[in-house]
Amino acid sequence: MKILVVAAMPNELKAIKEWIKSANLKENLSIDYLCCGIWNYETISSLENYLTKNSEPVFIWNIWICGYWNSKNEIKSDPIQVANTINIHTEKEMILPPFLQIAPFKNCFCSENIVLEKPEMWNKNNEMYFDMESRWIEFIAARYKYPRLILKVPFDFIWKSGDVKWKNYRDLSDKVREILGNLPYHEYLWKILNWISYQEKM
Repeated sequence: MKILVVAAMPNELKAIKEWIKSANLKENLSIDYLCCGIWNYETISSLENYLTKNSEPVFIWNIWICGYWNSKNEIKSDPIQVANTINIHTEKEMILPPFLQIAPFKNCFCSENIVLEKPEMWNKNNEMYFDMESRWIEFIAARYKYPRLILKVPFDFIWKSGDVKWKNYRDLSDKVREILGNLPYHEYLWKILNWISYQEKM
């Protein structure tokens, strides 16, 4: 079983590929990389297109950033592992099977227009994580019955007055790569490879 690393944007995906290579694992890693985009239709289309054309089973590993909010205006940047996704409009949940754990489990709320929707309008939680693609990665992965792991790093502290306004995409992309570059890829890969090895022996 190979690993399929999925990220939303091409620049960050390229950097993730370089960081994984620099982990210097001695195993002969079999890894593909897929840019899924940040919107639901792009995510569904790109991931399903890959899985349709590639019949070999894969372990889907989504790595990217997410939005964050809490009632105390505290900024957090520790990575989380998505335990279930929640559509903020319908409140329907999709629970991710816990194939393995590499970071604390958290719920992730999903929406196409998350920056325009205030948390006080529809939820009373004291802490919330958000993105636009986790729900659809889980949707497709579950349909194909492939193991998956969604890892997110809080990046945007949304709805806070005085938020940093990025001048352009290059500034934003550089900051995202800086944050993603701090992840312990060697440790994560070992855990994923050990899980795959165990499953293949069963």
